[in-house]
Amino acid sequence: MARRISAFAVAGLASIGAGVVHATAAGMHAEHELLTRLFVATAAAQVLIGALVLLRAGRLTAIGTAIVNGAAVVAWAITRVADISWIGGLEQAEAPQFADTACAAFGVIATVAALVALRPAERTAKIGTGLIAPAVAIAAVTVAAMLATASHVHSHDESEAAHEHTGEDAAGAHDHATEAATTETTAHSHGDEAATADHEPTGDAAAAAHEHTDDATPAQAVAAAAWPRPWDPTQPIDFSGVPGVTPEQQARAEGLVKATLEQLPQFADVSTLPALGYRSIGDASTGHEHYINMGYIVDDAFLDPSKPESLVYAVDGDQRTLVSAMFIANDRPIDDPELVDFGGGLMQWHVHENLCWGLNDAGEPVVVGLTDADGNCAPPSVHAGGNNPMVHVWIAPHECGPFAALEGHGAGQTGDDGPRVDQCAHEGHGDHAAAGAAVAPVPYDPTKPIDLSGVEGVTPEQQAYAENLVAVTVIRLPQWSDPAVAEAAGFHSIGDAGTGHEHYVQWDWINDDVWLDPDAPESLVYEPQPDGSKKLVSAMYMLPTSVALEDVPNYGGALMQWHIHDNLCYTNDPVAPQVAGLTRGDGSCRPPLVKHDEAAMIHVWITPHQCGPFAALEGVGAGTVPAGEEQWCDHAHGS
Repeated sequence: MARRISAFAVAGLASIGAGVVHATAAGMHAEHELLTRLFVATAAAQVLIGALVLLRAGRLTAIGTAIVNGAAVVAWAITRVADISWIGGLEQAEAPQFADTACAAFGVIATVAALVALRPAERTAKIGTGLIAPAVAIAAVTVAAMLATASHVHSHDESEAAHEHTGEDAAGAHDHATEAATTETTAHSHGDEAATADHEPTGDAAAAAHEHTDDATPAQAVAAAAWPRPWDPTQPIDFSGVPGVTPEQQARAEGLVKATLEQLPQFADVSTLPALGYRSIGDASTGHEHYINMGYIVDDAFLDPSKPESLVYAVDGDQRTLVSAMFIANDRPIDDPELVDFGGGLMQWHVHENLCWGLNDAGEPVVVGLTDADGNCAPPSVHAGGNNPMVHVWIAPHECGPFAALEGHGAGQTGDDGPRVDQCAHEGHGDHAAAGAAVAPVPYDPTKPIDLSGVEGVTPEQQAYAENLVAVTVIRLPQWSDPAVAEAAGFHSIGDAGTGHEHYVQWDWINDDVWLDPDAPESLVYEPQPDGSKKLVSAMYMLPTSVALEDVPNYGGALMQWHIHDNLCYTNDPVAPQVAGLTRGDGSCRPPLVKHDEAAMIHVWITPHQCGPFAALEGVGAGTVPAGEEQWCDHAHGS
């Protein structure tokens, strides 16, 4: 009688081999909880049904083997061509590799053999007949597949082989979509469990950012250890070679960047943001405008590019180009272990502890200035605190890396005096982190965040004071836009509309104890309009007459120049005096005109001005500045 191989034996052995490979894959992907459970369940089912068919050859065990392994093969085929967005680690389709192909081949063999075993002739065959040959063959392939799976997942520790992927391999080798941007993500998706992505990359640049080509060199794979490195999203994502960064931290950081590159472009059109719940914080004058979704800040999503708490756009006139996400963690300390460990030394979280917030004309929160030296905001602006750590992820090139912070005030605070890994550290940019103090001045525009940086000799405290004074004036002074409202509050015109600017003064407020308060300004400046109306353009704050010009506190340093009017003569009206002339050579007024006590004063413009927000008027309206000074024109911030 001729020896032959039992179909039951082949089905059982092949099913067990597939199950063992799946079990190995489960151990290699513990970071993806759902995927791991699926692997474990599949492995258990294949090993169990394989053992049963070997121990009890029969119709039911054959059918069970065909169903279990057939289902596994179908699932494998789907992951080769489709995205499974709801399973972490399977977000992007991956090309077949040795381990997963061998596992699928075992499944096919087990399925076909089980179906053959349903024939009546097979059910009478002895299960042990010809068992050694198929057992050895399947065992050999199984061991090879197990080794391939393990070495592939841990290849980050290798130098040359770490990133020797083809374009197709790399799509899975660096696969981390939405789930990869969560705390569960720690490793790459490889082997028989090919990963798929929640969204296809948008544009050629985004697609290229995720692929290693065949001609990738060891030099590309093993980059310099310095971090951050210049970031180009059109190149392969490779954050290797940074001392102290674990493979899990590297994988999470790379996955977050990859997912952001894929998903963030859906927000490229800034006109769609209001409908999505995003509002500008009014900082376009800095060169980058942030749009924030308050609802996303307080939800449960964490580092999710499909729900970014903030979007950052580069500003070029009226054009807005999406360049970055700014992920915000809600109400937790900046040293929270989950934040610190996510990307390790690759990522640095920061907060903004020095911003003052107010409301724009639409009642929406906007940044209006910075806190003073004591950490306070000028009323009615408020300090929102710094309990929401944040980190940028750039989808545009950035010389300071993919997680770079902005410069100047936009860099925020890290709570650590050491070097920052979100600012330039590579060659030629060693001083970049300190460049915030040298940021080029921007023109004063009251519709934008107030930024009065860039003036030599001005201390941070003086700059903050000046910015807050302007910001709170811009917000609160418009309550006096209607001259009738001002008149009802006791303001009277001094009759100088012919100069092009008309001053209304509340004489009772000059010598009170309220200074620099837009709710109680000593003087309002209106600009007469062709139709006869008057446009509010400035406050003119006046200190008590007991404060001499040379004794005015140095609130804003070189940003704020105070002046007096010591050459004006007024009508002798105790209620509403008007300017009616200038003093004579000896400094006196020709009767019945009278001269008023001198009061130090300063303008704060709520409209653009070519000489900045504290500009004085021209000509006789400029008044007299402190001895030894010439009248300033702040060209650095002039509009």
